[in-house]
Amino acid sequence: MPDTPAAPTPAAPTPAVPTPAPGERPDNPFRALALLLSAVRESLEGSKAPNKAPRWVRIVRVREFKEDTIASVVTTMAGGLVTALGYMQRFTLDATDLLIQGDAAKALVEVSAEFVKKATSKEFINALELAIGQEPSADSPIGSVAGVVDQIVKIADKVPEPEDLEVIGRELYKLLAIDLKPADDAADASTTDHIEIDTTGKLRLLQWGLGSTFKVQNFGKGATPSEAVLTALGSRRVWQADNASLPQRSLGKWGDEANQETVFELLFNGDKAGVDIAEANTILDGLGYPVPTGLDRKVFSDKFTERLKSFQTINGLEANGKLDKATLNRLLHLDTETQSLKRAKRYKADPEAAPSPAAGKKK
Repeated sequence: MPDTPAAPTPAAPTPAVPTPAPGERPDNPFRALALLLSAVRESLEGSKAPNKAPRWVRIVRVREFKEDTIASVVTTMAGGLVTALGYMQRFTLDATDLLIQGDAAKALVEVSAEFVKKATSKEFINALELAIGQEPSADSPIGSVAGVVDQIVKIADKVPEPEDLEVIGRELYKLLAIDLKPADDAADASTTDHIEIDTTGKLRLLQWGLGSTFKVQNFGKGATPSEAVLTALGSRRVWQADNASLPQRSLGKWGDEANQETVFELLFNGDKAGVDIAEANTILDGLGYPVPTGLDRKVFSDKFTERLKSFQTINGLEANGKLDKATLNRLLHLDTETQSLKRAKRYKADPEAAPSPAAGKKK
């Protein structure tokens, strides 16, 4: 009796590939990297069980054990992740610049292709023949050129476009953006609550919680300085006042009122007074904004206010001289309107040429 054939081994299920967003190219070459960033964000924000804190909070808890070996390793690894995302932001902005130039070349190829196709078409050649008194040809003698040109255009179409990088930009924004609370007339030196924890990027919260640094780059060729190393910028609300009148501490708290825990604490007194304002000035230096005579880099003075207004005007923001949510994030190459990356614009002598913000626009 013949052996009973073995049942076929069921094929492994094919992993589900998320559907592209509306308007996104199905063959976007950067989509895989965006999915990786999305997985990192979702893992940080997620928890292993309903009764457990999200992973980013569990990581930040080592701040209480800085001198211990395990805590030191965790802090170093988390700082490495923050640094890696900073470099990814830099390379994404650089790649966008290159793709804008590449897209210009692609547009020129498309225009040239249309020119060549029209110049070798039967219609155009017959028109020339009639113009010189010849009988129109039945076919274009060089009609095959159109097919070659179409192949060249198809190859050019495979070149990524600047818009393709938006999938990465949106994910980096979710990891790095700062949701600063609105200005409050009641805020004073004793105010400690400044950040919307739930909607601020978890990599940013890790940076503050573990005392890591974040490098802002992409200031342009030959910029001095070429980068700004940040420790505290964006972690508190500030306004034009002397340092003693500004909040002296920023506390980030997670959890409900009955079980709150501190996830970061940054001080702004003593030698830390005005450190965040100095960091903002360093970014403005790198972007080429003029340094007013007598500027105290650590004080939110009228000179710093005017410097911010110049930056806001050139970057199409409301020129209110405030270090508000929109201005703060744009200094970090982030755009609160599109919720994606957007390179901060360098200083130029004629700010009137820059797009003006909409009347009454608020951020």
